[in-house]
Amino acid sequence: MAFGVVAPAAADGNPPEVAKIRSQLAVEYARIGNLKSALDNANQAVAADAAYVTGYLSRAYVLGLLQMDGRAEQDYQQALRLEPGNPQANNNYGLFLCEHGREQDSLALFQKALANPLYDSPQSAYLNLGRCSAKLGRTDQANDYLLSALRVAPNYGPALSELAEMHLGLGNAKLAAFYFERLRGGGGMDGLGAAELWLGARIARKTGNAAQERACENELKNRFPDSRETQLLLSGS
Repeated sequence: MAFGVVAPAAADGNPPEVAKIRSQLAVEYARIGNLKSALDNANQAVAADAAYVTGYLSRAYVLGLLQMDGRAEQDYQQALRLEPGNPQANNNYGLFLCEHGREQDSLALFQKALANPLYDSPQSAYLNLGRCSAKLGRTDQANDYLLSALRVAPNYGPALSELAEMHLGLGNAKLAAFYFERLRGGGGMDGLGAAELWLGARIARKTGNAAQERACENELKNRFPDSRETQLLLSGS
């Protein structure tokens, strides 16, 4: 077994349980970058139980990482044929469309996900609505959707980061700084990734906070020396 992946207990002879376990393994392998094993497990999930929606969603996700977009879309569509109202399927397929230049088509899928009262991650659909609305140039709507995500989950990092990035781009540096401070949680920089540190450095530069700019830049260079963001920093972007 590859480092970082712990296989759940075997469930031979129980197809639904096998499909569930293989789907979980597919996602875990994808998380550590072992896409071959991820795809193998996703295929086994679908083979074990052809009616298990999560199996198709897991495989679609892996196929997307492999840039096999046509096959990924087929799996998303099959998941929705099986369960048209499944909120995770609608949200995931919507995100796939938004990331492939079909933002307008994605919006209805996010709304359909939110229409399901049993959806346990509505903040994710609100986030995706915000991001895709912003890509369409609808910044007022994007702002409203991102605020809706925060009303559901007040400390939701992706929405805070998206709001900070959007308002920085709109020239609202003080508002961007407000959301960045919420993203930090009033603490240090330890919990921030490369993208967030680069965002923080740019915000600090705009607001004239030299100490925070240096802190973000030093964290970025020390912890993520090979990141795209560090390259942008060192190139003077």
